Amino acid sequence: MSTHRPDGSPLTHDELLIDVARRYYFGNESKVEIAATLGLSRFKVARMLEEAVHRGAVRITLHRPTTRASELSVRLKQRYGLNHAVVVPAEQRTEPEVRRLLGDAGARLLTTLLAEGDVLGVSWGRTIKALAEATVSLPRVPVVQLSGIAGNPGENSMELVRILSSITKDDAFPLYTPLLVPDAATARSLRHSPGVAEAFDRFRSVSVAVVAVGSWNPANSQLRTFFSTQDQAALTAMGLQAETGGILLDAEGSEIDSPVVERIMGISSVELRAVPTVVAVAGHVTKAKAIRSVLLAGIANALVTDDAVARLLLQDEPLI
Repeated sequence: MSTHRPDGSPLTHDELLIDVARRYYFGNESKVEIAATLGLSRFKVARMLEEAVHRGAVRITLHRPTTRASELSVRLKQRYGLNHAVVVPAEQRTEPEVRRLLGDAGARLLTTLLAEGDVLGVSWGRTIKALAEATVSLPRVPVVQLSGIAGNPGENSMELVRILSSITKDDAFPLYTPLLVPDAATARSLRHSPGVAEAFDRFRSVSVAVVAVGSWNPANSQLRTFFSTQDQAALTAMGLQAETGGILLDAEGSEIDSPVVERIMGISSVELRAVPTVVAVAGHVTKAKAIRSVLLAGIANALVTDDAVARLLLQDEPLI
């Protein structure tokens, strides 16, 4: 369906309003998907959803959650010393569907955390892409890229910085370098080059950061594919469990001591821990052990995840 009837005549504004609301609330389509299908901007879709509620076309009723997501959030904060924990329902959803829910929830949390005067730091990954696509408005803040370029087009950190800075309408500080370079000497040289050095200096000013989490075992990490087979085997033998923003961690949250680390272009664990608010946006049961590793490392003090992962993180038995 488009913005026209089968006979070619255009839908009225109210008809389009109902179609947008039906797709969003009943069809479980994201604002980005609706915008692409109907040939609208996602900002137009967001405004129409707000209008639908304001005019009474959509009525929202709150019930006490049966999934006890709020209870899981409280327990996660207590267990891991988090300042914020948001849990979304996974139910029987696919990983892409969970990712979209995480992006929506992450975007809503980000709007409550940022204020003018803050500096937003952005990592990379599919959930961060979902967050960026779900974000409609943010305060006027600069946006800093926290790691070099990796991932598919549209999902790498430079593209995500571009999207979010277009929303904040403030300066963007991209990091013009790959995430993984051939050797330590190249990394040292790049860190002192014009533009790159300025971006690294900006890490100290970041007050709110959003990061994704990759799992090494079971394998659910885009970063893994950038390492050679030899490096993968060496890191596996060293107990690598998780990566976030290019920081490599074992199952208990300790940083992996490997020569590979010197080749990674991005924020260090020391610098990331110094950021007042670090939000990890990650879910799906395949990442439960990796998310636990990041929380034990003390890198993130806010978490957006799904209820299946939350229950695993709260169990007393070791994660298998």
